[in-house]
Amino acid sequence: MNSLQHIWQKNSPGFLLAFVRFLLQPKSYKIRRKATFEYYKKFDQKTLHPGIKECLNYLKCHKYSAFPYKWTQKYDNLMPEVYFDDENQTYYNLFNGKKMYFPKHFSRAMVIWAVRSILKEQDINSPHIYLTRDFQLEPGSIVLDAGVAEGNFALTVVEQAKRLYLVECDSEWMQALKLTFAPWKDKVVFVEKHMSDKPGDTTTSIDTLLIAEESESYFIKMDIEGYEKLALAGMKNLLASGRPIKMNVCTYHHPNDLIDIEKVVKSYGFEWHVSEGFVLYSLPGEQPTFRKVLIRAEKNK
Repeated sequence: MNSLQHIWQKNSPGFLLAFVRFLLQPKSYKIRRKATFEYYKKFDQKTLHPGIKECLNYLKCHKYSAFPYKWTQKYDNLMPEVYFDDENQTYYNLFNGKKMYFPKHFSRAMVIWAVRSILKEQDINSPHIYLTRDFQLEPGSIVLDAGVAEGNFALTVVEQAKRLYLVECDSEWMQALKLTFAPWKDKVVFVEKHMSDKPGDTTTSIDTLLIAEESESYFIKMDIEGYEKLALAGMKNLLASGRPIKMNVCTYHHPNDLIDIEKVVKSYGFEWHVSEGFVLYSLPGEQPTFRKVLIRAEKNK
């Protein structure tokens, strides 16, 4: 992002920015936006979920977005501070006062967009927010963060956690995470593998990492690109221990994830609820659809 773009985004009125972004949205966005309207036109508008109607109304005059809500506009021209670490030759941002590093190939502009996305995703109004007023980490819990990426969730809970497992299969992100969590290296375990139902050369499982300990409580967060169901199949020993467990499990990567994951969570004896709101999501070649985002689940024995 050059200096002129920076000045434009920082000083232009929000309505003007929204209009320009609407006009200049990439062709792929226009195609997905059109496909979304054509798809939901087939539904009975009288029975269509009010939340989906709200999102469709927003999209009529705004660019395609995974979170098509008015509250997201405050992030569109946000200019977060970005710093450069000369010693490690990489950018970082201060997230809640803690250094959050990015891969070395990230430019300043890429960091700005990433931070905007993080803040939008974890806004109090977002369906993707992990922790709410009524769903919090118990201090002293053992935490497993699967699909860490930037590490914003882990940074939020690192000081409360007794031990923190960071599972991230991307080597560039893992390098950045080791810089981010260097101040807490004594209680952070870095796991550069994919989450699965069993361990292997390139995979690990919940039961492999979390060996149930007496008097301990556990918190598991999973945002692993559609492998959540497979990962849930690998926690039977932890479940059998009777130890308290809380979970955030993403449910939007595949169209049937919500139904399938709810069945698993129910069979495991968790109490759970689904976050409010929707994400507009599709994999390449898929029809974009509004999907429920997150299950928050809890089991005390």
